[in-house]
Amino acid sequence: MRISIPHDHFLQLTTKETLGRSSGIILQKEALSIMKTVEIQSSRENIEAGHLFRPTDSNFEKLKMDRETALDAMWQLIDYGLTTQLFEIKYDSDVGELRFVNFLVGLPGGMPLEEPYKLLIARSTEHLYQYIQAKRILTEDTWRNVLNKLADIDYKEEDGSGDELDRILEPKQFPLQPSAEMLKRSRGLIIDELEADPKTIVLPHVGFYSVPEVEAANFLHIANEYLMTKVEPLAKAFDTEIRLAFDRILIATPVSGNVEPNEIDLIRSKIEMLYGFKEILKENGFYPLVHNLRKVADMAAKYAEIEKKREVDRLLKVYMKMLDSQFDFDSRLLRINLEKDNEHDTIIIDLLRKNPKVLSAEWHDQDAKIAVFVNNNQNNIKDINQLIFQNYRFTTEHILYLKAIIELNEKELKPLFKDDDFVKTYGKNLQSVYFKYIPWFYKLFYFLGVSPIVNSGYAKAKSILTYSQMDRQFLYQKRRENFFKKKLREREERIEKERKQQLKRALVSALSDAYFEKNCLPSVDWLGSNYPAFSAEILEKMIPDFAFVSTTGKSVKSNSIILFPNSPEFDSLNKRLKELFNQWTRGELEPPSEDPEILVQIRGLI
Repeated sequence: MRISIPHDHFLQLTTKETLGRSSGIILQKEALSIMKTVEIQSSRENIEAGHLFRPTDSNFEKLKMDRETALDAMWQLIDYGLTTQLFEIKYDSDVGELRFVNFLVGLPGGMPLEEPYKLLIARSTEHLYQYIQAKRILTEDTWRNVLNKLADIDYKEEDGSGDELDRILEPKQFPLQPSAEMLKRSRGLIIDELEADPKTIVLPHVGFYSVPEVEAANFLHIANEYLMTKVEPLAKAFDTEIRLAFDRILIATPVSGNVEPNEIDLIRSKIEMLYGFKEILKENGFYPLVHNLRKVADMAAKYAEIEKKREVDRLLKVYMKMLDSQFDFDSRLLRINLEKDNEHDTIIIDLLRKNPKVLSAEWHDQDAKIAVFVNNNQNNIKDINQLIFQNYRFTTEHILYLKAIIELNEKELKPLFKDDDFVKTYGKNLQSVYFKYIPWFYKLFYFLGVSPIVNSGYAKAKSILTYSQMDRQFLYQKRRENFFKKKLREREERIEKERKQQLKRALVSALSDAYFEKNCLPSVDWLGSNYPAFSAEILEKMIPDFAFVSTTGKSVKSNSIILFPNSPEFDSLNKRLKELFNQWTRGELEPPSEDPEILVQIRGLI
């Protein structure tokens, strides 16, 4: 058997007839036998169906030759450019495993091999994608491990232990050494297709993972810990523009309406900003991290938007059902407080205003601005008018709500005023309101039938109501200004509180990384070097705030070793840490190179 590697022409194949004419080479019997079989099976139909020649011992036996002889014949066919080795990756869902299938192919009916090759790659990609979606679902622990690698400033893609393609496309999987060009191109095409999927995290030489949509926001928040403690401090040092861009993002964004940027949007804007400096990130090793975080951020934002729309749709149906009610007056004359701090209500109010089946108006009550809605149905307006007369004539607000609806939608509701009963009842309703705003003696003139004086009283009442609305509008604006100031202040406090909690979680992750992954002691110097956000000054504030333990007590020094807090929340980590120290003591693991006395001191503090 030949031990040298055949020169694999990959997709630049020829036929045996062309080869014979150009070089006079005549194939040996064994090679000719394999070639005929390959030619028969290398048709477009067989490629599409996956029925190609497989170089297996059972197929060699059918050709009445042993493996060594068959491989020698294959070597000739590949070296002469008559055949090449291709593959297909298949996913067996019953056992949850990927299978590698190797083929020996020639030119399909004298056609170029490019299209059939791409078909095999497309099928392989689809099967690999199915496997990732079913078996490589990202978990929080895996995500933290991945982030630890990617956020390491010394991270290089080629340093990974291998992804699924690395393991599948090993040359030893093929009977003979395959074309290096084929392996490189195939891997690149598959990775490009997987990269294009918004739910797949592709980390060359590390692994491929599917991100559950429902977990995307949680994964994004975890990633933000690494952005804060590792990436941001280093990225700011890379380039002045990055530092300035970070500073602009950190400035509190003014809130508007009842809507303010949520945490997903803030983290996403940070990632988008970093993505704009991709060349600098590539130079410094952070591009794979930011590139994949962008996918997670987009997924989290999209899922949040879907959930928000689902909730809005649900609430909108509730409101529309209320407006259709025939029994509940408060539902038929629907009021929504515009000063409630509810983002969903803000969206629903806008949708109701745009709905042609609904009429709307606004009215300033004494304490709040109110949006009023009714069904755009004239019989419905008549019923509401009658119900007000029967039950609510002496509660001013209901009459004024209907008045606001009618006046703002006057053109649409003009036919109502041709109905004498409606006009008479509506007039009585308004009259009961107007009498509350003018002196008592106007009622006397009303009973005496002195219409001019009564009408002047009505005009006075209308004027009082108009000026009252203007005054309440002014007070509303003042309330809104105070509301936004308070909301901005609360938001700043909330962001600062959340930032401290993120730093706490990040410090716990950093300590776990040191003790359990890197088998070393997390000194202040080590933390500052590996997690630049944790300077000695920051740690000195965090230790008392969250009850972390330092080997030097309240005074934090460069050689201080930081331990988990002694609280129930950290029982499992402290238990794990005790076991680690026991392993060091028993010699089961190589202990850190620090002075043994410090290990004894730490053991006593746990």
